[in-house]
Amino acid sequence: MAKDQNLENVEVLIARNNETGQVGAVTGLNDDGSPKMTDVKSAKLSDLVKFTKGENPLEAFMSNFVRQCKNPSTFGFFRVPADRYDTVGKVIGDLAQDPEKNADMLKNNRVDIPQPSQEAQQKTEAKAETPEQPKQSPANEKQPEQAATTDNAQAPDKEVKHTAIDESKIDWPALKEKWGIDREQLEKSGDLRELLYNRKSQVITVTPTFGGEKFPIDARISFRADDSGNIKVVPHFIHKEPRLDQEYKGYQFTKEDKAALRETGNLGKVVDLTDPKTGEKVPSFVSIDRYTNEIVSVPQKSVYVKDTVGQTQLSMAEINELKTGKALPPKQITDKNGKTYTVVLQISADRKGVEFVPGAVRKQEQSQNQQNGQQQSSWLTKDGKIKPLSRWAGIPLTDSQRNDYAEGRVAELTNRVDDKGQPCTVYLWFNPEKQRPNTSLNDPRVKVAEESKVQAAVNNDGKTNEATSKVAEPLQKYQTAPKNEEQQRQQRKPKGPKM
Repeated sequence: MAKDQNLENVEVLIARNNETGQVGAVTGLNDDGSPKMTDVKSAKLSDLVKFTKGENPLEAFMSNFVRQCKNPSTFGFFRVPADRYDTVGKVIGDLAQDPEKNADMLKNNRVDIPQPSQEAQQKTEAKAETPEQPKQSPANEKQPEQAATTDNAQAPDKEVKHTAIDESKIDWPALKEKWGIDREQLEKSGDLRELLYNRKSQVITVTPTFGGEKFPIDARISFRADDSGNIKVVPHFIHKEPRLDQEYKGYQFTKEDKAALRETGNLGKVVDLTDPKTGEKVPSFVSIDRYTNEIVSVPQKSVYVKDTVGQTQLSMAEINELKTGKALPPKQITDKNGKTYTVVLQISADRKGVEFVPGAVRKQEQSQNQQNGQQQSSWLTKDGKIKPLSRWAGIPLTDSQRNDYAEGRVAELTNRVDDKGQPCTVYLWFNPEKQRPNTSLNDPRVKVAEESKVQAAVNNDGKTNEATSKVAEPLQKYQTAPKNEEQQRQQRKPKGPKM
């Protein structure tokens, strides 16, 4: 591109390696097809690969990337206007550090990775003629409500057990340096066994390095072998909630799907998902990681369904029902120690096998009680008392607030924010008519807290009053008039009825 070319219609790319977390501005392609990257903040625009909007070079670049790169799904790409790279580029680079969390802000900059050509798909299918070996799950002694797996296996036809990960391929000193992961701690907690059998750890604290500094982050981890057989760590960071409104591997969740995933953590059926590497449709189980809220899936053929759970034999009808993704009715299970539990069995994509669905028996009992006219609020104990709360809206309650709520009094929460993000006072109490907690900016015992009265009316109810009609920003706690000369000069039309 000529140096004097107008940059208004020119774009550059920022790439992210989803395995390592590396983010950089793209300067070309390496010999293996992976993108060459340089530091986003110090990159010179003249060194970056540039693409004119509406022309073919970007498509050609992405096609070459997919054709040459062994694992194209490892990378994500984001477009940046070249004439604003100094400002927008740095922002996109920061957002790309966590593309899941910042998905909404990145969606207009994300570059779709093209599907492999038909010839590439045929080569992949030729390599896949031998059935994939399912992964063997070891015996697990967790209690039923903790999503335990089954044991004593019997493989379906044409399925062969997976072997455990070869621990000699793990560079423990490197993992300690890069992630702060200690082998002895993993072994002591039982996570090492899970990891070596291709499953995830519990939530642990890892300390990755960003910009030369280590940051402690809570996450689950799993192990993945690279092309050389060496084991790498894959972090699974905690999300606020599962992104069920977005398409997942070519599948759009229905209203019923979302309800099933939120209620049980499992989709409850087998669906066709698009393999990001080959583009083929793969019948798969889908679940939610209950610890991280990550959507996970596993091919149906890779799940190893066993004929016994503990000491309890499953019938062929039950096994076939499980293979469809459905949950079995509540069933009494005797574990290998002789203890008996009533559980609901279902295949979990997160566990890659059959699990005890947490809370499912209790939910079914509540549903049955409702049908029998014996509805019991989930906010009450069995003897009808108010269940204590330890936190509300994600914020811990103080001892005084917990006691007030549990005793049926009004708990005053002073460390909250209103709909505009401003600090305010919120009241929490148990509503006996609705059989559930209620919250309000109005104190049900009296009225709106004096310090939040004007704030609640303007910020939440859309009202205006004479003193604040020209204030554009949300009102703050105690504010009843413009707080400075700048606010007095602001113009704002009333948005609702006058107070």
